[in-house]
Amino acid sequence: MDYFSILELPEEIQTLVVERVAGNSFQDLYGLRASCKLIKALAYRRSVCHFCDVLSVPCGLNMPAGLLKTCYEERNPSTLYMKGLHI
Repeated sequence: MDYFSILELPEEIQTLVVERVAGNSFQDLYGLRASCKLIKALAYRRSVCHFCDVLSVPCGLNMPAGLLKTCYEERNPSTLYMKGLHI
């Protein structure tokens, strides 16, 4: 079976892939960040924080406050939902 490297795709497509992975889970996002420097740079873009599923983070895991704040500033749906619950 032949494999296709994500690095051969245009940067816009790579960004879409990273955003969708961020929507799956934080574990997938952190695994993607560890894959290579280019993908790590894409994963640290603020726009990726819009797609992160904050509600999927295990309760025992301490999410950095800065990351949660960035997700909220990027109008992340799960952080907006969490904010709505605290009203």
